[in-house]
Amino acid sequence: MSFESALYADLHTANFGKQPYLKTFKKRPHISKSKLDSYSNCTYMKTGDVFAHSRFNELTGRYAASVSLTYDILVSLYDVNTRSMAAARFMEFGRPVHDHFENFLRSLKRPNIEVRVLGMQDNQGASAMYGVADFIAQNKLALYEIDLFGKDTRHIALDMSTGMSFNILLQDKIYKPGELANKMTLEQFERTIKA
Repeated sequence: MSFESALYADLHTANFGKQPYLKTFKKRPHISKSKLDSYSNCTYMKTGDVFAHSRFNELTGRYAASVSLTYDILVSLYDVNTRSMAAARFMEFGRPVHDHFENFLRSLKRPNIEVRVLGMQDNQGASAMYGVADFIAQNKLALYEIDLFGKDTRHIALDMSTGMSFNILLQDKIYKPGELANKMTLEQFERTIKA
């Protein structure tokens, strides 16, 4: 069973959203934040940002990074054939994100898409995932990585050259269990993105 089929089947089960949901072909490697910053080759995304679909060679930076990913979702579509990526960081999969991804897919001749979906916290509710899962199913896209829910804050870099995701080491060290635990409530998070 493919990851996208598993996600679609699991989405409506009683336990979905109550515990970490991880499916990936391989473990996510690490990258140092100081490395990302020292070469000025990283664009940082915040909630509400969408990446204009771009080819890696046409960008000034190699990485799109999202630090402090908690209750929001980071989705990337990477076309292996053209080394093009579209990414968005959002709370709800609404019209702007849907249209952004649709335009990206229409711009490609023979797409070979890898999708990565990361974010959210335990017991948050899975309503935002319904739109994402429907979009993946309708466009017959292949999921390469799903990392949803849990109790930790994620710091993620997307490599525009390869489509891969990396854990960003903010302090250039491997974190101990519980060290990245999210201490913010959903209400506090929503207030910060509205400010």
